Amino acid sequence: MDIMVQCKVCLIIIASAFLFSCIDCVYVQTRDGWVRGRITSEAIAFLGIPYASPPRRWEYARPARPWSGRIWDATRVRPMCIQEPCAASDPPGVCLRQMSEDCLYLNVYVPPDAEPGGNKSVLVFIHGGGFKSYTGNAQLFNGERLANKGDVILVTINYRLGALGFLVTGTTRVGATGNYAIADQRLALTWVRRNINRFGGNPDSVTIFGQSAGAISVGIHLTSHKADNLFSQAIMQSVPFSIRFKTINQAIEQGRQFAANLNCSLSDIYCLRRRSPMEIIDAQKRTTISFGFLQRFLLWGPHLDGNEVPIDLIPGFETGIFYNKPVIIGNTADEGIGYIYGAFRNQLSRNAFAAILMAAMPRYASEIFSRYYPRRVSDARNEFAELATDFVFICPCRRAAKSLMQYTNVWMYVFDHNLNFLNETKYFPFCINRACHGSELPYLFQTAHRGGFDLSFEDMQLSDEMLIYWTNFAKFGNPNGDQSVVNGEPPPEPRWPRYRIGQGQLFPSMVFRQPQSTIENEYHGVVCEALDRTRYMSN
Repeated sequence: MDIMVQCKVCLIIIASAFLFSCIDCVYVQTRDGWVRGRITSEAIAFLGIPYASPPRRWEYARPARPWSGRIWDATRVRPMCIQEPCAASDPPGVCLRQMSEDCLYLNVYVPPDAEPGGNKSVLVFIHGGGFKSYTGNAQLFNGERLANKGDVILVTINYRLGALGFLVTGTTRVGATGNYAIADQRLALTWVRRNINRFGGNPDSVTIFGQSAGAISVGIHLTSHKADNLFSQAIMQSVPFSIRFKTINQAIEQGRQFAANLNCSLSDIYCLRRRSPMEIIDAQKRTTISFGFLQRFLLWGPHLDGNEVPIDLIPGFETGIFYNKPVIIGNTADEGIGYIYGAFRNQLSRNAFAAILMAAMPRYASEIFSRYYPRRVSDARNEFAELATDFVFICPCRRAAKSLMQYTNVWMYVFDHNLNFLNETKYFPFCINRACHGSELPYLFQTAHRGGFDLSFEDMQLSDEMLIYWTNFAKFGNPNGDQSVVNGEPPPEPRWPRYRIGQGQLFPSMVFRQPQSTIENEYHGVVCEALDRTRYMSN
């Protein structure tokens, strides 16, 4: 008897039951104790389940302590991890007012017909935000519709952010050794491995996917032996591959400036722990040291420690130092717009653009300037954004895909559709008619309505298309599904070919757009070949 039928007849099965429900609540016995979720119009949601005990600041988290003798209330999300407070410019549904250092919780969204011990495939989402903001609890990532329509279980997670997740003061146990956030994510994946069968999920069919910083995290888990047995497929959305991880010495130097901003010495972890969360955030904002032009866009994040983060992603993929699992990898068509217009609020002249290039990459500045020559003397931000899109995202992503395909099955995509439902609002005016960084998320999760926005019929077609490909990949390791019939529906069209040479195709990408998605060979190939010759990844 499925969960929804149990609800309708209000059955209550006591004691020996693995899972039971009443009216609008559902109970599951995890390895740590009973949790109570709630039935919604589309799915069953278990919100705010602890996967770790509240960690001491700058120490590795431990698994959650069992809560025997009581039922954990999993009917509401918990606070997001410590970060800068929500801003007026944040669209509805991406930020929470409540935040806490006690934030290591996850959410599980289950289709209505799930049964304990079932065999549903699982998607685990790692949110982005530059490793310093956002939360898996946001309404943008609400998984009810994705779980229902995709017939999968979706898990969204939180992990420590900014200095609280990545501070390095040294290499000994006495201080902060960094990369705590990566270990948090792995602990969440371990929780999924141990518990997801209780919700009807298959622990041997887990796909991790992430966007931006979340996609970097996915790449790290692909290269880590510590996570190898925790997932079977991976999706990386909008990885800024050109931004290299910090070295240990660079991370310590950043920690030194951060500690000074708190009037503490680098070696005095006890002084750092006495500071309030808001003092931490303020010191983090005033820590501006960067090690190269691009790192200023990802100041707080992983460093190479040979343990949690064993290798930079591109070198790891090129040399086969990763675990061979099927991969989807891709970008939005206009990734750089938000970064450039966010960094340069006022117009940037043609000459100023040239000066920035000369300072950042003197050897190739002239060649790059001529390729991205600004059409307007007064404002070069559009061309700068085109360069940022190619230089940071599209071309290194193409390079990563060509490396990965030597070892495993890879599918590549470009999302080329704008957030047109925001066109009449105050949000992201520079993204009108552009597929900015993160534009695919409300389409993939189908959550625009949770922010008070409506999608057109054509937008919903695109949204359904993405959802089918992503959930097919989770179930079959192939976005085209099992090539026959999936849940009564034929595989989506067009067929999404693997990224390779063959069958009359040359490194094909799926380009998601309206009125119809298309397959495009060697997307931005000419541009990327030119950038590759500059050896920009070595800068």
